[in-house]
Formats: sequence, structure tokens, C-alpha cells
Amino acid sequence: MSSKLLKTIFVSSVLLSLSACSNLTANLSPTQKAEQEKLYEDTKNYSALISLYRNQLKLNQDPLIQYKLAKSYYLAGDSKSSLLYLEPLRFSQLHFNEDIELLYIRNQIQAGAYNDAYLAATDLIFQSPRSSEAYNLRGISLAQLGKLAAAEKDLNKSRELFIHDTIAINNLAMLSILNNDYRNATNLLLPQYLNGSKDSRLIHNLVFALVKAGDTEYALDIIRKEHLNSSPEDLVNALQKTEKSPKVGR
Repeated sequence: MSSKLLKTIFVSSVLLSLSACSNLTANLSPTQKAEQEKLYEDTKNYSALISLYRNQLKLNQDPLIQYKLAKSYYLAGDSKSSLLYLEPLRFSQLHFNEDIELLYIRNQIQAGAYNDAYLAATDLIFQSPRSSEAYNLRGISLAQLGKLAAAEKDLNKSRELFIHDTIAINNLAMLSILNNDYRNATNLLLPQYLNGSKDSRLIHNLVFALVKAGDTEYALDIIRKEHLNSSPEDLVNALQKTEKSPKVGR
């Protein structure tokens, strides 16, 4: 059999396989589709969610599915693609939609466009003055712009409006890290960790603050316990040489 014929058969087989997979998905019941979506969400399989939502949008231009697609791109770290699908939703809605605006601000922060994020968050606060998430995101934007006092005010306002404590405390600790106050960051984060918090950003910031505060033994204990690195000593050495790398909660 010639190599050309083999190549033709192989390509045809791949195309047939892809078509079959697409048909299998299309033939799923609504319950099966919902279960599949939840499985992808639970396992953080964002590439699968993106494929799922894109296929659904090809059949039906549903704004909710388009929002889910934009959110999946954001969670996958692709803010450019997320904004591509989110921007049309911002201006096509008959009524103001807080979730769309929050995702837009998160994307701007992820893309490093902190001033744009700040302006959008300020507009959102005007529209929804009780939005704890809007204050939280504006606080993060202000922190990244170097306006730490204003950021702290917004983050405390977010906490006052009952944003989740782990998010509020983690972000307040971020401010302390940016201000080189590693001991205060440790004092904020350690009680949360000891009370059972497994938030990855909180643990990252706690380890970083401990290392920078000179408490390397405690940092090593946490790295080993949480299996953060196969070589805890190398990680500590790297963190000692690192400037500021706080992880924010959004």
C-alpha cells in the first residue's frame, strides 16, 4: 500500500472520529450534558468547557452560553479570547449586568490593564454600591497601581459588605507584602491556614511571607505538608531571591 494512500486513510479516519465524537455529544440528553459540564467544572478542565460552549454556540447564539465561554477563557488564563466574546455582551444587554462587568474587570486585571480595571470598577460601584466584588477588584487594581492606602480602604469596604473572609484577608495580606510588611501578612494569613483553609493563593502568600520574614523552617514545613514542591529547600532559596509575588483573590 502506498504512503499516499495510507496518509489518505489516516486523515479520513481522524475526520470520521472527530465527526463521531461531535455526534455523540449532540445526542446527549439535557441531563447528560449538564452532568458533563459539571464534571469539567469540578475538574477545572477549561479546555473541555471551551470546546463544549463553542459547539453549543454554533447551534444557538445564547448569551448565557457566550458568557460561560468568556468565563472559561478567563479561567484558562486567556483574557484576550475572553474579552473577544465578552465585549459584545456588555453592549447588547438591555439591562445592566453585574456579572458581565465583574468578568470584564477581572480580565483587565489579568491582562495587566490596571487603570482600565480601576475605571470599570468605579463605574460598577456607581451602578451597584453594595457590590463587595466591585470594591475588591477596585482594591486590587489600586494596589497594582501602587495606591496602597486607597486599596486598603476598598478592600476593607469589600469585607464590610461581606465578601468571603478568605478573599478579604488574602488581599489585605497582599497589601502588606507589597508594603514589605511580611510579619503582618503572616499574622493575617496564618490563622486562616491553621483553621483549615486550603486556598492555593493564601498558602502561596503565607509561604512567601514566612520566607521573607525569616521564618524559613515554618515555610519548609508548610511546603512539605502541602506538597508545593519536590525540593522545598530550592523553593525557599528561590523565594528568598524573589521580590514581591503576592497572589490575589478575585
